[in-house]
Amino acid sequence: MLDPGFYPHAPRSVELRETHISWVFRAGSLAYKVKKPIVLPFLDYGTAERRRRMCLEEVRLNQRLAPSIYLRVVGIRHGDRGYEIGSVEDPEAVEYAVEMRPVEEERSFEVLARRGSLGHRQIATVAERLARFHAEVPVAGTDWRHLDPLVAAIIDNLTNLEKAGGGILDPDRLRAARSFTASFLAASWGELERRLAAGSIRECHGDLRAEHVIAPAGAPPYIYDCIEFGARLREIDVATDLAFLVMDLVRLGEEDLARELVYVYRLAGGDPGEDRLIDFFSSYRSWVRATVACERALELESGDPKRERQGAEAREYLALGHRLAWRARGPMVLLLCGVSASGKTTVAERLAEVSGWPHLSSDLTRKGLAGLQPTERGDAGLYEPGTTTRTYHQLGLAAKGSLELGSGVIVDATFHRHEERAAFQKGFGEGAAPRLAVHCVASSSVLLRRAAERERDPVRISDAGPEIVRCQLAEWEEFDELDGARRMELCTELAPGGLAALVEQFIDQRL
Repeated sequence: MLDPGFYPHAPRSVELRETHISWVFRAGSLAYKVKKPIVLPFLDYGTAERRRRMCLEEVRLNQRLAPSIYLRVVGIRHGDRGYEIGSVEDPEAVEYAVEMRPVEEERSFEVLARRGSLGHRQIATVAERLARFHAEVPVAGTDWRHLDPLVAAIIDNLTNLEKAGGGILDPDRLRAARSFTASFLAASWGELERRLAAGSIRECHGDLRAEHVIAPAGAPPYIYDCIEFGARLREIDVATDLAFLVMDLVRLGEEDLARELVYVYRLAGGDPGEDRLIDFFSSYRSWVRATVACERALELESGDPKRERQGAEAREYLALGHRLAWRARGPMVLLLCGVSASGKTTVAERLAEVSGWPHLSSDLTRKGLAGLQPTERGDAGLYEPGTTTRTYHQLGLAAKGSLELGSGVIVDATFHRHEERAAFQKGFGEGAAPRLAVHCVASSSVLLRRAAERERDPVRISDAGPEIVRCQLAEWEEFDELDGARRMELCTELAPGGLAALVEQFIDQRL
């Protein structure tokens, strides 16, 4: 099939593209996709008859969203002058191929987004087409009388990610992913059952990545490469299907276009559920891609640069999944409180890194109001009661602003007296988003040692030394503005990564 003379339309040259499961021969104006004779846990191409059936399924399913690309299935038989293309019904055929028109890969959403040329009109057209598509495709079969297949797919992926990601991914992040998933599923069970009863589980595309959405110049977009080899992988909630493309657009830095995709999909009659459900399924899709990257890394020899690239890709997808999981938890104000040197800033910085949420610091706010640079030292006036009240009031205003932009926010301040909390509340107002407080603690000896070490750092931000720590310990007033269910005590004498996971677990329990 690498010989141009093999093809009846006589192309000038043939180019071979190889994927994990197929060979694609690009022969001039046509392309021929041949499935590899392999059996994997998720697909079976082990016999010629099985490959014939899968080729027919590929054409049937992909003609729904790319009818001009998928033409027919051909048989390959041994003739008088060697192998030749014939009918799919030929009993002497020994192999089969999907005959296609070549895909304009340079016009994929992936490529356009990387170039900065993916536009609103293209997103809107695809959103409208997906809404119609999801309304037209059949509801999943009788296997979907309950949610077990959905839960099994999600949990199985996490199990596979933990197996393949050993030595590649942070174990704390893997545990946090499982904890979040279990909590979200438990909290959303009723909503998922209602969607099942309403027919939201349908025969979808199943692999709706940005690279599979093509926007030809001067022509409507089309979507190709639907999953044909496993009904369970495409019989999914329409929200899961849409979430794959949402996740990919976020990965590519096109968050506004991701939001527009969901917005127009709803306007066109689609029902993806609440934003938090889309975010949950997007996190799941990101962790699916992390699993794929880990498995590909394991197929390569140690020391191979491609193995490291696959590992880095897996870590990026794992981190993206966590940022999307934080969105699914919903907007909230997370207060990291505790005396100076309690480790609250270290934990807040780690949580901000994981979540992508803004991190508001009383130290930075106080110095900003005074016109000081972060590492400039402040005099005693910087810490007078009036200045402190203004600082916490400004923190409240800033937290409210972050929530109005649709994001949660992490606030890092001592909050060690009632008057500080009251000033913050006055600035924040009566917001609807919940507030949770994490009280960071450590033994007095650890606190004083940290404060003394920090005093020797010329580029530190905090001005608090050991004497300030002693005063704050003596002045600490119980954080009884929030009930016990919305507060946790966190000993910060553990590793920062593990501390972040403990905070996430606390939040997930509130789900």
